[in-house]
Amino acid sequence: MNRRLFVVVLVQTLILLAMIGMRQWTLATGIPVILETQPIDPRSLFSGDYVRLNYKVSDLRLEELAGDRLFKRHDTVFVVLARDGESGGEYWKAVSVHRGRPHSGDGQAVIKGRVEYTGDTMWDAARSKAVEVKHLHVRYGIEDYFVQEGTGRALERPQQNEKVSIQVAVDRYGNAGIKAVLVNGRPKYVETLL
Repeated sequence: MNRRLFVVVLVQTLILLAMIGMRQWTLATGIPVILETQPIDPRSLFSGDYVRLNYKVSDLRLEELAGDRLFKRHDTVFVVLARDGESGGEYWKAVSVHRGRPHSGDGQAVIKGRVEYTGDTMWDAARSKAVEVKHLHVRYGIEDYFVQEGTGRALERPQQNEKVSIQVAVDRYGNAGIKAVLVNGRPKYVETLL
């Protein structure tokens, strides 16, 4: 009986170590990419404060991107990112979206995500109305970030002169991990390697 318990504990420990190792490998070897965000701050009764992040690259208008056109909910997608010239190269933007992993060019990164939903209409804030456009909402696994108790509100509602962005590392398989939360381009929270 003790031998079985030992094997179960050993297997669980190895699985946990593998998960930690894969995340650390992504942070250590991934391409650093800065994504523009729109933070919202809910609270977890069990985990404290966390920031729920929505990225500009999460809402993809298919007519503006190269790549595939037919997607359905829960599909795995690969989004090619490149520096956004309109932001002065600070942020990265989506340039194409694919069902299978594409080759990326110089100065590009490929991030893997899952389609949360698709649609034919989308709210256009500039025009203050819904417009017809085929689009996807994609989750990349980097939408939640836990912060120290009592500090989430500062990221939820930044001051008028503050801009919150996220630096992520994207590894060669498309996996992403948050490296740092930036406020006005300066690190506020930084993930460190073990």
